[in-house]
Amino acid sequence: MNAKPVVLIVDDEPAIISSITRALEEDYQCVGALNAEEGRKAFDGRPITCVLSDQRMPGESGSDFLAWVREKHPDTIRILITGYSEFDSLVSAVNKGQIFHFLHKPWEPFELELIVKQAARVHGLAQENKRLEEALRERNRALERENLELKVDTIKEHETFQKLVGLSESMLLLKKKVQTLLPSQSTVLITGESGTGKELVARALHFAGSRQDKPFVAQNCAALPDSILESELFGHVKGAFTHAVDNRLGIIESAQGGTLFLDEVGDMSLSMQAKLLRFLQEGTLTQVGGRVERKVDVRVIAATHRNLEAMVEDKTFREDLFYRLNVIPLHTPPLRERPEDIPLLCEHFLHKHGAKLKRATSRLSPTALDALRAYPFPGNVRELENAVEYALNISGDKVEIQLEDLPEKLLRGNGTPVGLTSNPRTLPKGELPNITLEQAISALETDWIEKALESTAGNISQAAKMLGLSRQGLHNKLAKYGIRDSDPKIPE
Repeated sequence: MNAKPVVLIVDDEPAIISSITRALEEDYQCVGALNAEEGRKAFDGRPITCVLSDQRMPGESGSDFLAWVREKHPDTIRILITGYSEFDSLVSAVNKGQIFHFLHKPWEPFELELIVKQAARVHGLAQENKRLEEALRERNRALERENLELKVDTIKEHETFQKLVGLSESMLLLKKKVQTLLPSQSTVLITGESGTGKELVARALHFAGSRQDKPFVAQNCAALPDSILESELFGHVKGAFTHAVDNRLGIIESAQGGTLFLDEVGDMSLSMQAKLLRFLQEGTLTQVGGRVERKVDVRVIAATHRNLEAMVEDKTFREDLFYRLNVIPLHTPPLRERPEDIPLLCEHFLHKHGAKLKRATSRLSPTALDALRAYPFPGNVRELENAVEYALNISGDKVEIQLEDLPEKLLRGNGTPVGLTSNPRTLPKGELPNITLEQAISALETDWIEKALESTAGNISQAAKMLGLSRQGLHNKLAKYGIRDSDPKIPE
């Protein structure tokens, strides 16, 4: 036989606790507490379905106590006992405790029983929903692992490939192209927005390819002025310029036999483009200040976030160099076009940075993951990685990273904090100036009805029964508050 749901009654008058207990004890296990401190202790070692708290008590008020319950035990349904005249108490409870219902003094026994019954039903539905969601998440994780094994079976399992995380169609296509190109020695041009993993693709081409035992040398062409960049690429001889006190090998020669990765090649000046073009055409270079041509065997992989074809049209990028680089084009998709990869990427970054922080296994809560899925990530995968690393540091020793642990920028999205809308019925946290009692009650009724509809998947009959209304009565409420009143998708 299932245990009775536990109802906590917090009131400084023992007679009221006894009265409520007598009304509920047949169907519920009632626990009494004379103040907020005793109420907190009542949560130790037991799950509490519902808490009824008086507003006016010595010391801590009912709304403050319910705010604590909301923070520490958010699954517990919260009901405030208050007088009709206690408007300030009602507003405070709405803001702090986000109560399920408020019970006016004096109450009728049938009213008390109905409200607690509805609270217990909502709690039970929420718990069942959580169990189903967790089972679904576990099943999805298993399917994702299975899909990864099936879909990427043809891709060479190398460390660099494992860093190309994603099961979206665009990522699987990119991995297959990279796999095909591993034996090739041809020049590759990787395009894509900043933070999409262009260098990871270049490293996969090298470290899983035929030149993997030779050097991989990378140079960001946007990071240096022409004079320094030329010396970095081609090297220089002693005395070539003021600070050239020794002969120096350039990074092109340092990559002999291996791969030269030129990142942000679209940021090169036209004069540097001409010098790079000559090397690509001849396979030889001359050091700055030198006269001897030197033969170099390297595979060139270039990358840029710019539109080189448009730059060719604008005469800011050499057309002949473009065609020399664009022998084999690859494109890294932005994260906003593959949001289905976000859970896998998060899991990858949680493991990567969790190991650095010597943290136990962490996971993202469903609400945190939903927020990450909803964010457009203009900084792409790099921004997502930063967000996960930030959350790991902020969350401390939590096993599950919560919504509030994410960077504030992600929580605001388009400028509106997650969880708030522009709907005037929604009551935000904080002070509520110029709000009438009628407005407060309307907001509570709206929230209650929406929760009932959500709990019953929009079934009008079931929601009406849960709310203690007739079908017509609920339809009237829907029309009054404009809640999906004419939505044909709501099952009847």
